[in-house]
Amino acid sequence: MKQQKIPYHVYDLIPSQQTMYMMVKYSFHKQLVQIPVSFAIDHKIDFDLLTRAFNLEIERNDSLRLRFVKEKGVVRQYFLPSAEPYEVPVKEFETLEAQEAFFSENAQVPVLFEKETFRIMFFHTQQTGSYGVYFVTSHLAMDAMGIVNMFFDLLKVYLALRADTRMPKPLPRYEDYIIEEFTRLADKEKMHRHVEFYKHYFLRGGEPMYAGVHGPDLLEQTRIKKKNPELRVPYAYNPLWDKSDFLSKTIPVEDAKKIFDYCEEHKISPEILLLFGLRTYCSAINYRTPDVFMMLLCSKRGTPKEKRMGGCVAQPLQLRTILGEEMTFEDALKETFDVRTQLFRHSRFPYGAALQLSRDIYNYSAIQGPACMMFSWIPIPPLTSLPFHLDFRSYNLGRYFTPLYVISHPDAVTGGLTINYMYRVKLSTAADMEALHENAVKTILAGIENPKITVGELLDRVTPKEQ
Repeated sequence: MKQQKIPYHVYDLIPSQQTMYMMVKYSFHKQLVQIPVSFAIDHKIDFDLLTRAFNLEIERNDSLRLRFVKEKGVVRQYFLPSAEPYEVPVKEFETLEAQEAFFSENAQVPVLFEKETFRIMFFHTQQTGSYGVYFVTSHLAMDAMGIVNMFFDLLKVYLALRADTRMPKPLPRYEDYIIEEFTRLADKEKMHRHVEFYKHYFLRGGEPMYAGVHGPDLLEQTRIKKKNPELRVPYAYNPLWDKSDFLSKTIPVEDAKKIFDYCEEHKISPEILLLFGLRTYCSAINYRTPDVFMMLLCSKRGTPKEKRMGGCVAQPLQLRTILGEEMTFEDALKETFDVRTQLFRHSRFPYGAALQLSRDIYNYSAIQGPACMMFSWIPIPPLTSLPFHLDFRSYNLGRYFTPLYVISHPDAVTGGLTINYMYRVKLSTAADMEALHENAVKTILAGIENPKITVGELLDRVTPKEQ
């Protein structure tokens, strides 16, 4: 059957989108390439008015008008100039438990992005008195910050309609960013500088070692199987092992305040402390290796325009920290910050190209990789200017491509910090996640209390999981 010609400009995927589509290679399940979230506020919402607001949001936010098509087996994209009015379904729940059970199940229903790029519903939960929006989208159309920007703009449009006041400024066009991205990619001199940086980066310190949250069991089993006692990176990205489970934990408000206060005093993001806490546990249970390799999902939203925009901009950075046991807590944080800053300077380089460089250097197969987890920090802004409290939640996809995905964000309901752990059940257990979380928090708080404590002393305090 001949494919109908699309009457709009059709673009190739940009590197951020290519990275998200790449994840499909590590799973046989399409829901892996989507983001399911809910936003709820403790304030009554007129859902008819919110539907009007969402249809205005579609006009204002071109990433909601983004569509995908396959041309000769290659995924490409185009923007609709307008869209038909959208009737948003409304769901009523008696309890929070019923709400979460429904959304957790719906989150695992694939968004078939060639037919739809998102699903949305409004909801009211009687037990909590909350009103909200459930939204699941293809990761090719939006990243987490793109969704956050969409929700906050939708809320502003709703409030403007309700008060009959001037509309807020529309979101910058994602299509413009795509055009600019191809211009950046065509700069061969800059791309060459990125390549040279990554060659040096991957070679420094020699070959990294996989330091899984489950300990060295997989690595040792692979060494025996391959008859190679020197092997350092097992096959943790096997697509047959993609089934995942989900554990959500909260750092209480009093401990979260210590973290926020320390970050404000030292002008760093909570992301740095969380990364250090997580990697310290992984180091401790993997022969106290000083070398821990993680993936950091970088928003890549550096300019004011990019920070307000929808769309998918994020891509992983390969964060490798080599921290000697003699280093102090504050020195280790500085090293983590410096490495992350280096990587940020090269965040315009396609992740796929950087990944292939590391594979070429160390002869890794497609299902090998030294990264023990993916980490994402979502700095959800507080609703300080509005009389609302925001409850933001993310959900288990049921499948994932990395051994572990850690998502953290401020908890506006409690004032604490939420950390969600989505882990491959073939490799890890809920007990692994509990131990990771408890030790990471314990490490961070010990370092805040005594910034001169050494990495070695912090490793001594790690308590392995209960067997």
